[in-house]
Amino acid sequence: MRVPASALLLWAGLWLNLNTGEWNIHRPGSLGELTTLVRALLPFVVLPIALIILVESRARRAAPGLAPSRCLLLYGVISLLSSAFSADPWSALYWAVTFLATLLTISICATADQHVDASRHMLQITWAVTLVVAALIAHMGRGLIFGSAASAYGIMADLNELSRSSGVARWAAVPGLVCLLKAYHARRPGRIAVFLAAAGGAFFLVYRMQSRGAVFGCVAALIFALITASRLRRFALPLLVFAVVVLAALESPGMLSGRVSEYLRRGETEEQFRTMTGRTRAYQHGLGAFWEAPLFGRGQRADRLIIGEHVHNSYLQALLNAGILGGVPYMASWVAGWVLFFRVQKKRHLLRPEDRLALLEAGTVMMFFTVRSIPETTTASFAVDLLVMAAVYVYIEALAVSTARRSLGRPARIPLRASTPRNLSCPQVVNGPELIAAGSRR
Repeated sequence: MRVPASALLLWAGLWLNLNTGEWNIHRPGSLGELTTLVRALLPFVVLPIALIILVESRARRAAPGLAPSRCLLLYGVISLLSSAFSADPWSALYWAVTFLATLLTISICATADQHVDASRHMLQITWAVTLVVAALIAHMGRGLIFGSAASAYGIMADLNELSRSSGVARWAAVPGLVCLLKAYHARRPGRIAVFLAAAGGAFFLVYRMQSRGAVFGCVAALIFALITASRLRRFALPLLVFAVVVLAALESPGMLSGRVSEYLRRGETEEQFRTMTGRTRAYQHGLGAFWEAPLFGRGQRADRLIIGEHVHNSYLQALLNAGILGGVPYMASWVAGWVLFFRVQKKRHLLRPEDRLALLEAGTVMMFFTVRSIPETTTASFAVDLLVMAAVYVYIEALAVSTARRSLGRPARIPLRASTPRNLSCPQVVNGPELIAAGSRR
């Protein structure tokens, strides 16, 4: 395990903090309340420890000039300062601290000597956690998910209000996409079967949740993976033709169109469907609240505190939280993430096979959250979306630094392997300067 132990422990603390908040910070009356209190206080422990580790680290953080995590960090600092203008400064401060703790903790991986390996392993740990949580959710809501009901939309009641359908679908979509890619690139039949089973279960959960944002996000992510991956690209057109033929054989075009329409409408009235289940109202109220404090915003959770509801849009959420000063770097984080991805993708021949696959996984998940950022809040506030995307960003940043150094003929901060690559069609690339540097160290 090349992930620094400090980063791993702090990262676990942030995951344990999910589904808590400042409202849990009070004198506990039971063991359960005491446990929740400890979980709610973890960000105030994680943030100073992560900051101390980063300050005392001798290794300079490996990050390109155009780094999405740095854009998010700037946005987080501005939203922290904007807490002073919040309707509830304590609530805004709490979520700003949690937001910053996430970014500083994941940045510890970038200070490791083997920063690419550390970032990749943290990314894989993040995938595994989402898979475990999705499995737990499926178990908790099994009566509705696998029951005779036409839909599992509204599963929140079965989960004791721990999540709603869009949140459940998000938990399932991430491991579903990753496991599907791993299945295609696996070589052993046993591993292929396991990954396909996990992906099938995850996508079935997404389907049953009827979260339109998650469904469209998955479709966009899968199309992105087919177009981007050289090994998958040649199968894109045959798969599309096969899917059309199968659908046409099972249903007539008219029946199929009716079923799709019924699925997307979820039994809503014309008014509910046209207003995106009330989102247009939230957008209108959110824009009105933004113009009341356009420069600095009102701190984290401004939508709940001002308009009394979730604003359901990442960019409007960022403007409400940190105004134009924070909204600009927040929007820049998405642009920077995609610029870095395609920059590394062009130099993927310099990457090891495991990094080529991990890069494709990171880009596919980033596409899912990019689509989801429109109808939901992604990375603008602390949630599982931020935990996943922070790991994605830092990994892509580490690859960008590594490929840039290799392109310039400089030693990359990745371990050299003495063994002969098993797959000669995907050879490891080791530059001459790296061998010289390795020999001098010996």
